[in-house]
Amino acid sequence: VRTLKELDQYHIQYCEEPIPRWDYMNLRSLQKASPIAIMADESVCDHHDARRLIELDAVRYFNIKLGKSSGLLKAQKIVRMTESAGIRLQIGGFLESRLAFTASAHLALTSSQIEFIDFDTPLMFELDPIQGGINYDNKGFITVPDLPGLGAIPDPVYLRTLPVKIIG
Repeated sequence: VRTLKELDQYHIQYCEEPIPRWDYMNLRSLQKASPIAIMADESVCDHHDARRLIELDAVRYFNIKLGKSSGLLKAQKIVRMTESAGIRLQIGGFLESRLAFTASAHLALTSSQIEFIDFDTPLMFELDPIQGGINYDNKGFITVPDLPGLGAIPDPVYLRTLPVKIIG
């Protein structure tokens, strides 16, 4: 709390889960004492976690990651829950390729509750084994393809370069 109060002078938009995920019962008291909005991340994996945090009135933001929520369906359940609860959202990810971040970008377009996105990981990869998908322009804007499905596929040429392992 002391750190969050000190940081308030810098007009920080939110602080992403500044306590261990297992300590989620203390998020509400932390949020009440903090001048900076708190975002749940590790403590909100699926819609069950989301419901619990909403009932606790624990935070002002959730960070949804498809790899954490186990896919689009459960992530969408979280989004719908937050719409009636007034929780704002960020859509982020882990170390996925542009294929997974294309799915995340499509999710990010589904609700006005989604205020922030964190889609920079594919920009750090040496290789980009995906054809189509989200596109990053030189000003930081992201566009999604208007194609069936995600509009992205693994590059077949790249896939042929990978080693084959036969198990069992």
